[in-house]
Amino acid sequence: MTVIKAVNIEQTYELLNSNQHEEIELDFDIDTDDFFNIAITYGDRGAKIKRKKGRFVIKLKNK
Repeated sequence: MTVIKAVNIEQTYELLNSNQHEEIELDFDIDTDDFFNIAITYGDRGAKIKRKKGRFVIKLKNK
């Protein structure tokens, strides 16, 4: 499974909404509001967020 890196919040939303990637690493410092917005919105859809090597990784529910 390939992890794709998002370098900003805009790219994060593009990748999340594309439904083409199972794991997205947030390769930037995300602010609290954006983090919780993603956690609430995509968590309700089955996404899991974990911290790996100092970065957050969002694992999306299988298609």
